[in-house]
Amino acid sequence: MPMLRLADYLQENLVLWDLPFLDKPTLLTALATEVAVRLPGVDAEALLARLLAREEQQSTGVGGGLALPHAMLPGLEKTVVVVGRTREGLDFAALDSGPVDIFFLLISAQDAHTEHLRVLARLVRIIAPEETLEKLRSATGPEELFQMLLEEDARHVY
Repeated sequence: MPMLRLADYLQENLVLWDLPFLDKPTLLTALATEVAVRLPGVDAEALLARLLAREEQQSTGVGGGLALPHAMLPGLEKTVVVVGRTREGLDFAALDSGPVDIFFLLISAQDAHTEHLRVLARLVRIIAPEETLEKLRSATGPEELFQMLLEEDARHVY
């Protein structure tokens, strides 16, 4: 299998900056709405329903201020990674019970199970080091955050 690059799934217009401080359901609604506006063919209600269903199984708040919500949607043409940052951390029922301020939303086509898991694994590999998350938190705007992610992706050649 060829090496997967996160850069192939990131789009600068899908870096959502300084989302307002919200609760978990409202944040997921805001993410679904913004994605539907920016990605033609994505239905906000369908995406939200799948995100909420996934969160009911187990929170995607993994700890360290990070959440990795993900969903698979019928009709989606390309797997995408949406990056979101809140102004303040919010209760996302994270595994460490801490507030979450950085979100990586992964959306894949309904039948793209292998790609979905590979992108999720690549994303976790890149952002797992605490120093990487701190670096991402230091970004001063969406463009800088996007560039930082591309740089981190390029650094991880395994």
